[in-house]
Amino acid sequence: MADDTECEERAHIDKPFAYHKPSDDGHRRITRLREDFSRVKASIERNCPESRQRSVALTELETAAMWAIKAVVFNDPASEVER
Repeated sequence: MADDTECEERAHIDKPFAYHKPSDDGHRRITRLREDFSRVKASIERNCPESRQRSVALTELETAAMWAIKAVVFNDPASEVER
């Protein structure tokens, strides 16, 4: 059984690691980003031969999408942060 100190430590979550519920505007921006990233993904799959380089490009695109979406919610003063 966890003692009170351990529970208190788990209860605190720093902002970068907390869940951020996007505002309505943030949700619209995220949807646009996802649509745009999906178009780029389709272009890569259409134009690049299957290869390590294509795989890396798709992986890095996923990483870029993650950071772009986080930029929207993390910097949106209207987003709700659940800690």
